[in-house]
Amino acid sequence: MRFKIGQLTGIVLILLAAACDQKLPPADQQTETPGFSIGDAADPAIIAKLPISTRSFEMGTAGFVPRNYPNSSNDDWNDLLEYGAALYGGVFGIHVAPGEKANDDGILEQVQLAFELMNGVEPYIAFSINFEQGPFTPEKGEELIRAAVANAKKYQPEYLSLGVEINSFYLFQQDTFELYVQYVREAYDQIKEVSPNTRVMTNFQFERMRGDASLTGQNFESHWHLIDKFAGKMDLISFTVYPFLEYKSAADIPDDYLAEIREYTSLPVMITETGWPTEDLPSGVAGSDQDQIDFLMKLIQQANGIDVEVIIWVFPHDASFGIAGGIFDHLSFFENDGTPKAGHEYWKAINSLPIN
Repeated sequence: MRFKIGQLTGIVLILLAAACDQKLPPADQQTETPGFSIGDAADPAIIAKLPISTRSFEMGTAGFVPRNYPNSSNDDWNDLLEYGAALYGGVFGIHVAPGEKANDDGILEQVQLAFELMNGVEPYIAFSINFEQGPFTPEKGEELIRAAVANAKKYQPEYLSLGVEINSFYLFQQDTFELYVQYVREAYDQIKEVSPNTRVMTNFQFERMRGDASLTGQNFESHWHLIDKFAGKMDLISFTVYPFLEYKSAADIPDDYLAEIREYTSLPVMITETGWPTEDLPSGVAGSDQDQIDFLMKLIQQANGIDVEVIIWVFPHDASFGIAGGIFDHLSFFENDGTPKAGHEYWKAINSLPIN
């Protein structure tokens, strides 16, 4: 997610151009993440504290954000590619613009990096349309289709999203939203022709969908009806979930917060971005290691309750993005230098649970 003055829009996770030319070093030259050994087992005492004993969901993270970002060394980048994303689980999210750094075959740099150099993860590709860059046009629609089809054909991804937080697009560009829907529906059909097993989805911002996100200074009516516009052209439905846009404490989040989803769709659900800050926010949101853990416990219990299929915790490491006063700067389970926070032990414990 990212903010413009007065506007909440989808996140754009930027890959440094230099990273695409890097190669993994020999194993004996690789660097361990500070304070963490990838062989560490989950703590049985923490497992015993969890509100669930099995899970419905796979787990992962999103964004090419190695430790020390944006001043990451070659070792920092290589460690992220070698095993850093696997510290969160088996799914890694890539949010990329359809025409961003594509080769002559339409293959995007970030997608190529994840599929060809990243170890132990299933990349999730999300094509992000920036509605702030003028109205949606047929040219942009064709660009979306070309990128989606080319990358799906080459990599046969498990998960592909045609848009990120597209209800934000709807709220600010309603005059071209129907054209966008038309191209998404066409893209779905063409993706299935070249990669029949790819599971295609459309992504929504959950707090806005509910008519929440009041701590952003904006108020909207709920708009669940948008789901119907993509009927028959979604294999899953996905959401970014950031309750701190509405609630100042994890304790304030309703116990049936996610349950509303099931009133409007029976599709499998992915949570493609979520997190809670470990530092207080200017909006009055309470942030600490314990607040982050409290949110995580509530999240997994509710996710199990509606059979969420994947939960992606945003950003492998903290970084100074500075967006909207820095509200996304401290969401990770690792500090910027790679030091794990208390919440990562809980995430690791959850990841040790069997999937039902």
